[in-house]
Amino acid sequence: MCPMSNNQILKVTEKESRAPSELKSALEKEKPVIVHELDRNVLEILKNQGPLTRSKLVSITGIARSTLYDSLLRLILKGYVARFSEERRRRGRPKVYYKVAH
Repeated sequence: MCPMSNNQILKVTEKESRAPSELKSALEKEKPVIVHELDRNVLEILKNQGPLTRSKLVSITGIARSTLYDSLLRLILKGYVARFSEERRRRGRPKVYYKVAH
């Protein structure tokens, strides 16, 4: 089963039928609600401590790495968190940071 974001799930009743362009503009105005308490905590940590790597978030929260990754993915899909990499001048993988999206 493929995970879907709240932007992909639409409820249209028989009384309230909108044109596709109206639905798109309505979805863009509304931000999905954060349901999981863990997601709220991760978002709060990112707000207070700035951009952090996944390993730093694991050490701060003390939760399992896979659980944290799931939380970050939900927050990214809902538009609350952004992911970026630092530029590397040496060999190897660049560090990936997560920050609050504005």
